[in-house]
Amino acid sequence: MRLSRFGLIAAAALASIACQTEDGALKPTELPPLAFVRYINALPDTLATTVRFIDQVEFSPQTWAGVPFRGLGGGNYQGTQAGSRRFRVFSFNANASTAGNTAVLGEATHNFEAGKYYTVLHSGFARGGAPANAIRIIEDAVPTPGAQVALRAMHAGAGIGNVDVYVTETATSAISGAPAVAGLSFGNASAYVTRAPGAFAVRVTAAGSTTPLISAAAPAGTAGTTSVDPIGGASQAGSVITAVAFPASVAGSPAAASANPSVLFFIDRHPPRTTP
Repeated sequence: MRLSRFGLIAAAALASIACQTEDGALKPTELPPLAFVRYINALPDTLATTVRFIDQVEFSPQTWAGVPFRGLGGGNYQGTQAGSRRFRVFSFNANASTAGNTAVLGEATHNFEAGKYYTVLHSGFARGGAPANAIRIIEDAVPTPGAQVALRAMHAGAGIGNVDVYVTETATSAISGAPAVAGLSFGNASAYVTRAPGAFAVRVTAAGSTTPLISAAAPAGTAGTTSVDPIGGASQAGSVITAVAFPASVAGSPAAASANPSVLFFIDRHPPRTTP
């Protein structure tokens, strides 16, 4: 069976999955220990990608198919059986035959630990240039920020040197003081920092500079009600957010067009549910 993971309480709901025995009877299937994994495509010079776990079908994520540059595969975290797991990344062309979607862009084996969360960051240049296309697996120590909002930065900007990350009220506010994250290198993520809920923007500069390379306002999110659960964002207490810095797409390449470097925000944890 294949598993999807969109919240931190989903495992409990999956515990009662049933399977059919040879005599036709149904019996509960106990889940193995699970880790939770997501995939981000940060390749700025090639086609969309498809990711498949190739060691086993059972208790693996759903295939992440046709993930565009700057895209998040499968919505968010998905459950996978813990242990040493192997997966492969293929190019994806919706206009090509099946044979045209079998070019392998990368392959990795990783020991995913039960109960932990991971981001598979696929970054670099796939068609020549430095840094070369590589798969990096980042352990996400997702906090529970309570009445605060937790934020971290991830540097996926191939061709961009070390960066400082500032957090300001708006995307045009003056930058001053010490950066929230200093000297973040390519392919890495910072630790989480917490702040009071409220509008903010992330400003990315070259390390040691206060001149913005990228500026982006975080989404506000949506408050929950008794009928709709909250959506994480800058103004919603309990939200955990990763701001990912991407490079511009390579001009003329098949990557989804992005003329300038950019920051996109991914919600690692939504605030607690408000529905019954």
